[in-house]
Amino acid sequence: MEVLINPRGMGAEFDAAFLTRCFSTGWTEAMCRWYLRRDFGGERPDRLLLMDDQRAVAGGGLAYRLLRTPDNSVHRVSVVVAACTAPGERGRGCYARLLQAAIARSASRGCTALLGFVTADNATGRGLLRQGATAIPSTYIACAAIPGAAGAAALRVRATRITDSWPERAGARLRCPPGEAGFQYPDLSSWRSQMVERPHAIQPLCVGGGRAIIELAGDTDRLQWLDAVATERQALIASLSLHARRRGRKFFMYSTRPEDAAAAGRLGLEVRPGFMMALATERRHEILVRGWAALPWNVQSGDRL
Repeated sequence: MEVLINPRGMGAEFDAAFLTRCFSTGWTEAMCRWYLRRDFGGERPDRLLLMDDQRAVAGGGLAYRLLRTPDNSVHRVSVVVAACTAPGERGRGCYARLLQAAIARSASRGCTALLGFVTADNATGRGLLRQGATAIPSTYIACAAIPGAAGAAALRVRATRITDSWPERAGARLRCPPGEAGFQYPDLSSWRSQMVERPHAIQPLCVGGGRAIIELAGDTDRLQWLDAVATERQALIASLSLHARRRGRKFFMYSTRPEDAAAAGRLGLEVRPGFMMALATERRHEILVRGWAALPWNVQSGDRL
């Protein structure tokens, strides 16, 4: 078996149909373009395809991003996107081969670490741990659709329009908030590309004194970006989840903030533990990346790709 990187003329081997077959969920051409072929900061993701002779058996993408840590250091990282193995090919070590190629490619592109976002019970996460990845705790928060759900929202939810002041106000335009580690967006267009110009329709909302961007993905309201003061976060999460349920929709959010997990538990939402896995691409980065586990992180669903 051989891993090909950005193979010419082989787009059909790693398309929406292949991803739908691997993940058992519907992928569209628009999703493939956004996740696997979209320019970000002047760079297009790399596509990796594992071939067994002339047959594609696994694939994935690497998107290149920037992280800023509380000491104001900026680190180039790669993010694993849509890594999958075709049904019937699992158990042959395909993922391990693909991961080794992804690490080597990330190192050659000057990345400090390769990142993967996984739930605690995910096999991909276990593979990253075996390679020596650092596990940074995170939480997947969800609730089911309840048509006509009752209850008084703690905060008023109303539609609004996104302005250029949103990321600047939240400290996300050039850096993550002071004292926290997170993704850095080099300019406004990069932030908009990630949070606003998504593969599904978005709904910008004002919630109390906060701002939120919801992506309407199928039957689910995905909270992709949130700007709220700490004292309002629980009320805001409650209001957004109720806003979804009143419309007969599910609700989802991702967070690396422990207080969000605690708030979701108090609200009776489903809370699944997960990790942002960070794997050093070279030995010289290992001590640095291991230290990331002790940092306070502010990573939202929309940051993850």
